[in-house]
Amino acid sequence: MAARLPGPLQLADLGRALGRHFDEPLLADHGFADWNGFFAWLGRRSDRFLLVLDEFPYLVEADPAVPSLWQRGWDQHLSRTRARVVLMGSSVSMMERETLAERSPLYGRRTGQLRLQPFAFRDAARFLPKYSFEDQVRAWSMLGGIPYYLTRFDDARPLAENLRTALLEPGAVLRDEVEFLLREELQEPRVYFALMQALAQGKRRPSELANAVGIPHSSLGKYLGVLQSLDLVRRDVPVTESAPEKSKRGLYGIVDPYVAFWFRHVFSRRSLLEAGRTAEAAAEISADLDLWASGAYEALCRDEVRRGLLDERLGVRWAAVGRWWEADREVDLVAFDADRACLLLGECKWSRGRVGQDVLARLEASAEPLTRRFPKKRVVRALFSRSGFTADLERRALADPDLLLVHGLSPSPSLSAVREPRAPYRSTKRPKVVRKPTTKSRRKPGSKSQQPIQQRTAKSQKP
Repeated sequence: MAARLPGPLQLADLGRALGRHFDEPLLADHGFADWNGFFAWLGRRSDRFLLVLDEFPYLVEADPAVPSLWQRGWDQHLSRTRARVVLMGSSVSMMERETLAERSPLYGRRTGQLRLQPFAFRDAARFLPKYSFEDQVRAWSMLGGIPYYLTRFDDARPLAENLRTALLEPGAVLRDEVEFLLREELQEPRVYFALMQALAQGKRRPSELANAVGIPHSSLGKYLGVLQSLDLVRRDVPVTESAPEKSKRGLYGIVDPYVAFWFRHVFSRRSLLEAGRTAEAAAEISADLDLWASGAYEALCRDEVRRGLLDERLGVRWAAVGRWWEADREVDLVAFDADRACLLLGECKWSRGRVGQDVLARLEASAEPLTRRFPKKRVVRALFSRSGFTADLERRALADPDLLLVHGLSPSPSLSAVREPRAPYRSTKRPKVVRKPTTKSRRKPGSKSQQPIQQRTAKSQKP
């Protein structure tokens, strides 16, 4: 792993580490004098080995010529060996600029690239196994899925104590982490900080953001584009949009839960924190935490559906999952399959009370324009609840195969014991077959085939 040290010291440390690993005492004592010696040593090896360099950007910071030296070393020594080299770095902009960009000396020499993503909720929750599901969701809404952040919380302590010690107190590890990250990635942090703070406060439309930051609307796209390239900001459109990139209904939001929480609750209380009023700031945040967690719960429900939470039960694989809104109507979760033969409508409730039939009625009313647009499709309603469901709603769900109840992030236990998973859904619509009448098929007037269909049906139903 590289460190923020002068180039010659980093190179010497690398050589000593390799000498110890391959049992070469001379190399272990002295390291490499320059990069040519490093690549020549690697080129002489005939065995197959893997070299992983973490924080490659630190090498570039210490010596901007490193990418050019690596280009020459690879071309002259390593390209014909059995060596495999992995370059890693936490600075996204630096890695893209110095290794992936067309102007980089290393451009065209990579054989693969991978951007590591945070853990999904179910994996992140395993860092805090002693917490209840509710506290795991609250912790997720503050930390997201980055392992290092998750290890800052101790699930033997109350959540409020972890909030104070890891995020708010002077010297807390995560109190200034976002500021450090953004200053490392961005050249004009002032405008970007203002944009992120406006997003965290709920301003999501381009016009709202431009006004909040005080920049021309024509300049906004440049700043948002940079934040999107760093996976800090996303652009959402209604999931039913056929051309999302051209949609004028886009809304922007912060991708990472920790970054969003920091701007909404920590950065906005800097005056309190710098005045040493940590307890007051912690009390304000704790009072607002369930409201904040409700948004995270909605996002978790959508993510779980994307990951197949309801696939087996419904016999459907969803091609698109997201939100939908139109004028004053909004649906938390909308999904449809590749053939658009099945439509899923979901409502996510992070409330202390049990969810009842009134919530289902509101969901159906909000989604009425959608169901009217797809009149012949199968429509499934799914209700997600932190606190469970009323008895009458559970009885209704038992009788309705297209009404699903999900307690937390698991189907309701009372339903899973009764209802079997459905077979894969297939449309029952049959192709229309037109047959021309033939001489043999003609019947005399008044025969059964000449009677109106309604009359024949009525006769067949008589006892």
